[in-house]
Amino acid sequence: MNDDFMPSGTETGTARERDTLGSSTLYKLCEEVIALREYDKRQLRSLEQTLNKVRDELKTGFNSFAGDTQRAYQQLRQEMHGEKRVSLALLNELIEIAHDLQTIVAARPKLDDAGTGVSPSLEAVQRWIEAVEVESRKVDAALLKHGIQPYDAVISSPYNPAIHERVGSKRVEGMGPLLVAEQVERGYASQQPEFVLRRPKVIVSE
Repeated sequence: MNDDFMPSGTETGTARERDTLGSSTLYKLCEEVIALREYDKRQLRSLEQTLNKVRDELKTGFNSFAGDTQRAYQQLRQEMHGEKRVSLALLNELIEIAHDLQTIVAARPKLDDAGTGVSPSLEAVQRWIEAVEVESRKVDAALLKHGIQPYDAVISSPYNPAIHERVGSKRVEGMGPLLVAEQVERGYASQQPEFVLRRPKVIVSE
């Protein structure tokens, strides 16, 4: 047999090295593909967990918002119905007081009876005055019943247009400018003094 046709030892070794190198490269490539696949799976699981967490948080937040909105709506509705009941009750009391005042005005003693010079008796005038006083007390009681109370300005306090109605000004000895010098007419406020329904009329210092 001719030795020229037999592969030499070096050539055989090189072929084997190439085969080994190819197998090693292919093996490493497969390892990289598998590792990449596992990495993608982990990333996908992490993304799913994040999305589920965000979804749960959004759902919880929406449910909380919906609950708060529903409670606020119910509270507002109750307050509106409550205010309506209070307004109707106050109007009914004012109608009754108006009727009483009409009766009182109709019974007012005449100062001069048809020009005859006959004056009303002191007793009749006193009764009429007492009737007016009783009606005035009824008005105050009705206001207090519905949480409306007198509100007086504090003398020497700073003038505030939000809670004071300025009707004049004057120079006051020993008092700086823009202070409440005098109250001309009292005001009214709700149960919270900050909520002034009718500002007291005041004189402001110059």
